[in-house]
Amino acid sequence: MSILITGGYGFIGSRLARMLVEKGQEVWVLDNFPRPHRFLGIEDRVKGIQADLGNFAKVLEAVKESAPKVIFHLGAMLSVPSNADPQASFSSNVAGIYHVLEAARLFKVPKVIFTSTTATYGLDIKGPVIDDSTLQRPITMYGTTKVFGELLGRFYRTKYGIDFRAVRFPSVVGPGAKVAHVSIYNAWTVEKPFYGEAYNIFVEPHTRCPVIYFKDAARALVLLEAASKEAIQTVCYLLAGIKPLISAEELVAEVKKHFPKAVLNYKPDPFAVTYHSKSQGVTFDDSKAEKEWGWKVEYSLGGMVADFYAELRAHPERYQ
Repeated sequence: MSILITGGYGFIGSRLARMLVEKGQEVWVLDNFPRPHRFLGIEDRVKGIQADLGNFAKVLEAVKESAPKVIFHLGAMLSVPSNADPQASFSSNVAGIYHVLEAARLFKVPKVIFTSTTATYGLDIKGPVIDDSTLQRPITMYGTTKVFGELLGRFYRTKYGIDFRAVRFPSVVGPGAKVAHVSIYNAWTVEKPFYGEAYNIFVEPHTRCPVIYFKDAARALVLLEAASKEAIQTVCYLLAGIKPLISAEELVAEVKKHFPKAVLNYKPDPFAVTYHSKSQGVTFDDSKAEKEWGWKVEYSLGGMVADFYAELRAHPERYQ
C-alpha cells in the first residue's frame, strides 16, 4: 500500500516512516526541508518529495504521483515560529491542511490522519479534567491553525466521505528536535547534557507538562490508522502521554541519573509560564482513544529518558 507522510523528515515523521517500511509499505515523504540522513539504512525504500504545503500545485503533484491510500499529515510550523510569523503559519498550517484534504478529494485518497495538539486548549479550562470535549480556545497561532485543521477535516469527512482522523499530541519528546516551540524544553533538557551542553529551562521547576515519547507518538498514528472505520466515533482524539504529568524538576532528576554533572538551570519565560498554567493541577483524559482503538503509552518517564540516550548512542547520524 502506498502511503504519503507530510513533514516526513521530521523526528516523528521519520520514525513513522521507518515503522511503515518495516511493515512492507511503500512510503513517500513530502517535506520542505529534506533531511536524507534520517533514513540511513532504508533510503532506497523511502521516496522523497520536496515541496511547500502552501503551494497547492506542488501538493497536488505529490498526491497524484504517490497515489496514496493514506495520507499522514504531520507537516506544520510549530508554536514559536508560528507566533513570530503568523502569515507564514497560515500558509503552511491553514492552507496546508486545505490543500491536503482537497488533493485527497480530487485524487480519491480514502483516509487522512491529522496531527493536532493540546495547544488547542486555552487558559479558560473549567474543571479538573481536560478531555476530547473540552472547549478549545487557543492562545497561540499554532493552536489556532490546528483547531481549524480539525474542523476542516470533520467537514471533509461529512461532506465528501474522506475517512479523516486526528490526534491531539501533548509535547512530543525525542532526539533531534531542531525547531523551538513552547514545550521544547522537555526534549532539550534531555538532549543537551548528552552533548555536554548547559541549558536554561524556560519554565519553573514545579511546572507540569503533558509529554509523550516520539516512538509512542508514531505508534499512536499507526494504531489510529489501523482501527476499523466503525470504531472511530470521536474522530479527534486527545492523547495524554505519560501519566501523571511530569514536572520540569522530575525530568531533571531523571536526566541526572544518566548525567549527574548536567548543567540545567531555570530561566522562566513569562509567556511559557502563562501558557503552561492551563496544565497545572488538571488531569488529561484519553480514555476515548483507549476504548475506541486500543491506545496506551509504552514509555514511562524513566523508559523515555533511557531510550532517548540509547537512540543517540546507537544512531547518532539520524539526529544531527
